[in-house]
Amino acid sequence: MLSACAVCGESELYRKKAFPHWLGMLLLVMACIGFLIANYLYQQWLAWGILLGSALIDALLYLAVGDVVVCYRCGAHHRGFAPNPMHGPFELGVAERYRQEKLRREQMQSEKHPGS
Repeated sequence: MLSACAVCGESELYRKKAFPHWLGMLLLVMACIGFLIANYLYQQWLAWGILLGSALIDALLYLAVGDVVVCYRCGAHHRGFAPNPMHGPFELGVAERYRQEKLRREQMQSEKHPGS
């Protein structure tokens, strides 16, 4: 069971599906385009079949695809570990805190070394 990031040692991690977002968006866009084309051709049953079929495919993919644990600080992806109930879904507030921390570190580095 993973309790901290294997790369940087940070203990705040989150869980997400190990599925490429671009592929999910492509499936959604194709379903919407298919629905609009079928609807334009007055094929309402086909149009709704496309939407319901894409929803069914989405549900099956959700069940079939496993989870990946991601580090807020360094963004490392960890696969193949037993689920840890401490790792919840992505939280924007926590991610923003780490983003601000990174910006402060970069600003301090640029103040120490102005020529770099």
